[in-house]
Amino acid sequence: MQPHIQKAYQFLDDHLPTNYVYETNIILKEVNFVVSSDIIRNVRNKRTYNLDILNALLKVAKKQKHSLEALKEQTQI
Repeated sequence: MQPHIQKAYQFLDDHLPTNYVYETNIILKEVNFVVSSDIIRNVRNKRTYNLDILNALLKVAKKQKHSLEALKEQTQI
């Protein structure tokens, strides 16, 4: 596996929320790319490879990371 793909999956491991399938589907539908939930899970679990789905998963993970950082920042006293 290529190093940048490995980094992408490591980022997903660290930041992807448990409800990633629904949010990923929303992102994919915005660009008229409709896939089943099973295909999204297969890409997440490295059973199949699709760059469009991987990029959508990364967007969800980045959103989750930024949300958690904002929460931590707001709860500091």
